[in-house]
Amino acid sequence: MPLDIGGAYVSCYVASDNYINATKLALKKLNSDGLYPEEILQPINEIEVSSWGKYIHTTWPDHLDWFPNCIKFELAMKSGCVLYSPFAYYD
Repeated sequence: MPLDIGGAYVSCYVASDNYINATKLALKKLNSDGLYPEEILQPINEIEVSSWGKYIHTTWPDHLDWFPNCIKFELAMKSGCVLYSPFAYYD
């Protein structure tokens, strides 16, 4: 993260059997990338892999090129990857 910002928001996408484990996996990935969240914002949502395309078109219409397509998303989730949304920085 650039040093001249106050912080950032980011959404994390990870496959898990429940939201507690999903949160732990996301935090572990953030920490391994040198990012240390000050808080976890609610709600924590569940997205079916089959709904990924609709979700990104609805939620991130200006950033569609940032995200993997449905097939790559499913493969990433099956392999245990944690994916990030674009970061939204603030002062």
